[in-house]
Amino acid sequence: MTPRVAPPERTFGTRLPGVPFRRLQGKLIVVEGADGSGRTTECSLLKEDLEIQGHAVVDTGLRRSTLVSEEIDQAKQGHVLGATTMALFYAVDFADQLENKIIPALASGSVVLADRYIYTLMARAIVRGAPRAWARRLYSFAL
Repeated sequence: MTPRVAPPERTFGTRLPGVPFRRLQGKLIVVEGADGSGRTTECSLLKEDLEIQGHAVVDTGLRRSTLVSEEIDQAKQGHVLGATTMALFYAVDFADQLENKIIPALASGSVVLADRYIYTLMARAIVRGAPRAWARRLYSFAL
């Protein structure tokens, strides 16, 4: 008798309730890199190439949630938020995009191209003083 192998987890940590993981047929491509490294240019070129090949591509990145993107930009300008509040603000931005953009796109079979992802957000939170374990738990719902 061959042992049954469980499918790999598709989350960074805790599963989101109600997400049909088995139906997420699309691909998630994450491009990380420092400011000025050409990351956004590479994302644009990759998106163009994938679309030429016939793939439906949905792009995403930091501060693109319609829910809080403007507020994050305002907070960055005024330096009015503490490190914890800023990390939570970015987590809201990410969660909104995950729920309303990334998961639906993956469920439809699209390629999701992320210009940065939770790794940048966790690194920034840690640099600003958040404990690693806290930052990891904060983004544990990520795919």
